[in-house]
Amino acid sequence: MNEVFNPRRFRLLFVKTILERPMQLLGSFALSFSVVILIYFLFKIGGNFEAAQLFSFTVGFIGGGCFLASMVFGYFSDGANSASYLTLPASGFEKWLCGVLIVGVIYVVCFLLFFRGLDTLFVHFFHKGLNPLDPRYNDQYRSVYIFSFPEAKILFIFFMNAVGAMLVGSLYFNRIPFIKVALIICGMYFFTFLLAYMTNSILFKNAGNSYPFHNVIIKNGDEIGVVTMPEGLNQAYDIIVLYILPAILLITSYIRLKEKEA
Repeated sequence: MNEVFNPRRFRLLFVKTILERPMQLLGSFALSFSVVILIYFLFKIGGNFEAAQLFSFTVGFIGGGCFLASMVFGYFSDGANSASYLTLPASGFEKWLCGVLIVGVIYVVCFLLFFRGLDTLFVHFFHKGLNPLDPRYNDQYRSVYIFSFPEAKILFIFFMNAVGAMLVGSLYFNRIPFIKVALIICGMYFFTFLLAYMTNSILFKNAGNSYPFHNVIIKNGDEIGVVTMPEGLNQAYDIIVLYILPAILLITSYIRLKEKEA
């Protein structure tokens, strides 16, 4: 029998993980979906559909994914559960893969399907409630449309890196890993923007808002210009945040899980 990965053994482990913690896993899904509905509804009441879609998607997708990632290896918060989990007749790779699939595949698919259904429902009722005789009907109809996942590329990138960091943190912090890692991520995010702002202020006289490592907005009176990095550096940055950094975080979480088994 393969000591690293055996399909039958992995299937049994996966089923055991789901059935052993149904309330915890389903509870995290339900909490995330409930928060999305609440945020969407509150912003919709205020008449801002674009903010409702973007903010509810961001909080539910990234926040919910990170919360689940902080729990998926929650066995280590308790000594007895930790010992029981580590002695399961499954390889470290299978245990790691089980957690990654729950967060990176099952949650993502379920959330995207849920959000698409919710968003479609709200948009449909908005369009249906418009008055076709109103001179502004066409403009109002076109102003609200279904949220486009491809246009939210930056959120998917942030999700991969934040969830990867949360998986690592859940294996290093046995207590409240979600809060601890969230504070670290927020701190690094703030430091990155602060560093970019300070650097741009030194290099450019009238620097405005900027997106770290991508562009900086230059203001000159009423005129606004954008300075971007060279295409080669932009591509290198994209490769790092899209592939290299998430891979490093996932590998680190696997190594840490193996260390706990040792």
